[in-house]
Parts: sequence; C-alpha cells; structure tokens
Amino acid sequence: MNNAYFAGVNAAALTALNKDLSVNYEKSVAHAHWLLNNGCNGLAVLGTTAETHSLSLNEREMLLERMVDGDIPAEKMLPGTSTCDIPSTVRLTRHAERMGCKGVLLLPPFYYKSPSVTGLLNYYSEVIERVGGDIKIYLYHFPQQSSIPITIDLIELLIKKYPHKIKGVKDSSGDFENTRAYIDNFSKEGFEVYSGADASFQSVLKIGGAGCITATTNIASSLAAKIYAHYQSEQGSKAQEKLAAVRNIVSLGDTIPTVKTLLSYILNDSTWETVRPPLCPLATSLKTQILSSYRELI
Repeated sequence: MNNAYFAGVNAAALTALNKDLSVNYEKSVAHAHWLLNNGCNGLAVLGTTAETHSLSLNEREMLLERMVDGDIPAEKMLPGTSTCDIPSTVRLTRHAERMGCKGVLLLPPFYYKSPSVTGLLNYYSEVIERVGGDIKIYLYHFPQQSSIPITIDLIELLIKKYPHKIKGVKDSSGDFENTRAYIDNFSKEGFEVYSGADASFQSVLKIGGAGCITATTNIASSLAAKIYAHYQSEQGSKAQEKLAAVRNIVSLGDTIPTVKTLLSYILNDSTWETVRPPLCPLATSLKTQILSSYRELI
C-alpha cells in the first residue's frame, strides 16, 4: 500500500530527557533527523515509546513545535494525541493539525476498563466532531498496555460513520492473525494497517500492510528499511531474521529503558538512558547481559 500516508518504516520515536527529567528538546529533534536519515520514512512521535503519558500537555505540544521548528517535516510525523479525557485529546489533536500533521494516533481512553463498543464509538465520535478540520484518525490497538482492544466491530462502525476521517490502525498486539483480520476486512477500502511487531513485519507487508511503527526501529531503522524495500526477496528475509533477533534482545528488559540503553551504546551517549518514573533504568546486571547480546549479534 505505497499510497498510504505513512507507508514504510516509522519509528516510534524516543523522547530524550535531561538528568533532571526535563525534556531535552534539542536531542529529541536531532534523534528524529538521525532516524529520517537512516531508513525511516516517517516518525510516530509522542507515542508509547516516547513516554508520552509521563509528559504534560504543554510538554507534548512543545515537543511537536520544536520538531517542526527543527525542520522535521510535519507531514512525516504521526503524533500520539491520546488522553483519558475528551477535552485534552481534542486540544492535542487540533494542535497537531495546526502544526501541519496529516494524522494522529489515538489509543482508546484507557482508564476505565471494559468499556462497551458503544462507549468507545461515542468517545471517538466526540473527539472527531469537536476537532473538525481535515486531520485523519489512526486507531491504536495495544491491549497489553491499554487493556482495551480496537475490535473489528468498532472499526466497522467508525468507518461507516466517518469514512473520510478514520484512516488506519497500528496493531501492537503482536497477534498476526489480528493484523491479518484488519487487512482482510478493511484494506481494500484504503484503510492503512501498520505492524507494531518487528518479528512479523515482512509477513504483514506480504499480505497488504502499509508499513511498521515500532520501538526497535529507533536502533534498527536500516534493517527495517531493507525489509520494506525487499520484502518479497531473500534479502528481505535475511534482514527480517536479524530484526527479529534484535527484538528478542530488546525483550530481555522493559522496552523503553532497554531501547534507550541500546541507543546510548550506539551513540556513545549515556544521557539517553534517562527515563521518567515510574520507569527505571536497567539494573547493571541486565544492562550487561543486553549489551553483550547486542554486541554478539551486530
């Protein structure tokens, strides 16, 4: 699906923090440029991997503004604008459109557990109606984190109600059959499906997926780009095997601190290891294990 807005490789971009836990805007912008120069077609900024829900609304808006001011093309960014309340989600989504973004990535409201399909439809409807404008909505299926799935029934209702607003979905469930179901049911209508699972990226492309949005891409963008360019060939398969191996190393620890630790190693910059509580830096023994495994692989 090469005509998709975010076709190809998209990093779920990390947010750099200073030692005092404030946002390091300059380093975050520099990392975004590094990703775009090393295989990424686009950037999912202010998502889960960015520690977004540990940032204030003002920090989220400021980071997006600094990205645009730092010459990161707005049309290449898919910012997360999710919150648990409608007014804040509307505020952030309107701000993203003012910045020039073509779409936003929306988790379901994740505080109340087990909402009905009707309740979720009402939530997204309120956001869409209040935001107005032309910005597109990408749904974010990450039930391990949100405890709330984006079901086939919900997508069907949203597309029927807002056919020109609901543009796609990121599937971070790791369930390939769920990703396949999204593609089989909706891709023929131009609905874009993005894999959030590194291990199945090549397989998702083969069945019509638009691309990927993953945390591991922060440290393996060139591998992901090789898969996207050669997913039908042996060259793509070999890159897929290596990307899956990198992801296995990331899985040894909590994803965000682990990816930050690996990036700090790659860039020789220990400040990248800083995370905001309740996240914690990796324990020394685990860090040693992860870096040793990474060096052996690379």
